[in-house]
Amino acid sequence: MTSKPSNALLLPLLLVLAASAFRFAKLKGLVTIDFLENFSPWMALAFTGTLVFPKRVSFLFIPLLLVIIGISATGGKDVMHWEAVAVYGCFGLAAWLAARSRGQMGVVSSLLGVVGCSLAFFIITNTVSWLHDPVYAKTFAGWLQALTTGTPGLPSTTWFLRQSLISDLVFSCLLLAAYNTEASIRRQQAIPLLRPAIA
Repeated sequence: MTSKPSNALLLPLLLVLAASAFRFAKLKGLVTIDFLENFSPWMALAFTGTLVFPKRVSFLFIPLLLVIIGISATGGKDVMHWEAVAVYGCFGLAAWLAARSRGQMGVVSSLLGVVGCSLAFFIITNTVSWLHDPVYAKTFAGWLQALTTGTPGLPSTTWFLRQSLISDLVFSCLLLAAYNTEASIRRQQAIPLLRPAIA
């Protein structure tokens, strides 16, 4: 028999809103902090954010929030091209997977899940870039270039992968810690470190 899930929403929601405000400011060009240039915890928002919200909150909430932010900050330019479609599609898929796993994952499996989603995001979005960017030869070697060195003159795509993984793991840890802290204060069920045993 499983315990009643927690309704610890306030702290995670504040983190989601703070990250959303940061994304809006970045897209508007209001934030130009070099250290945070590629800080993009959006997969953490889509996957771990969906995990910590209850079933009554649609799994589309966070992906749609990110789309709305993109449209409002850029007038639609951020979401009206193939790469953006792939990006938001990945967020939607990650949120859907997380919604199917609510209450079945511990902290460790949640973090492994966001890492898996981040890696899949990296492969899918760079493959779309390889298909549409004329800088890449449409060969296996060109695809490997898209997944490793990337566009000449820019940081390697593996650097972007590293930054994304760090961002997603840090933000996922913050979301899980916020959820468990509020659950503890409310004396409700927290997310355990390991996956709960199946009865």
